[in-house]
Amino acid sequence: MRGRVRVVHVGRFHVLMRCAYHRSVRPSRDHRSAGTRLALIAAVIAALAAACVPTTMPGADAGVVAELERTANILFHRMELGFLDSGIYTTNVLIDVNLPEGARWTLQDFATDGSSYVLILTSSNLPDTAWRISPRGVARTAPPG
Repeated sequence: MRGRVRVVHVGRFHVLMRCAYHRSVRPSRDHRSAGTRLALIAAVIAALAAACVPTTMPGADAGVVAELERTANILFHRMELGFLDSGIYTTNVLIDVNLPEGARWTLQDFATDGSSYVLILTSSNLPDTAWRISPRGVARTAPPG
C-alpha cells in the first residue's frame, strides 16, 4: 500500500499533498500538450542548427586569429635569430617562412644600418586586423591605410 495522496487544484496547477504517515509521494507525470512539446523540440533543433552556421565574417574565427598570431611570432623570432647570427636585422631570414593562405608581410620601416625594422602582417581572411612586428615584439593593431 502506497499511502494516501491528496491532489489539490490551484488554478492550472496541481499540488500534491502527502499524508504524515507516507514517506514519499511520486508526482504524476506532467501532461504537456503536443504543441508545447513540438515547440520545445523545434527550439532545441534550432539551437543545434545555429551552432553549425558559419560566422558572418568569413575567416574571422578563433582558428584564423590564432594562426596569424603564431605566424607573427614566428616572423619576430626569425628576425631576432637573424640579428643574433649576423648583428643586423635582415629580411633574408623570412624568405622560406610558410604563411597561412591569404597572409602577407610588408616591410613598413627599415633602418639603413639594419638596427631596426617594422613589419606588418595582414591577411585577406581577416581584413580588419594586422600585427605590427618590431624589435620590441608583436602587437595586434589596425591595418595600415
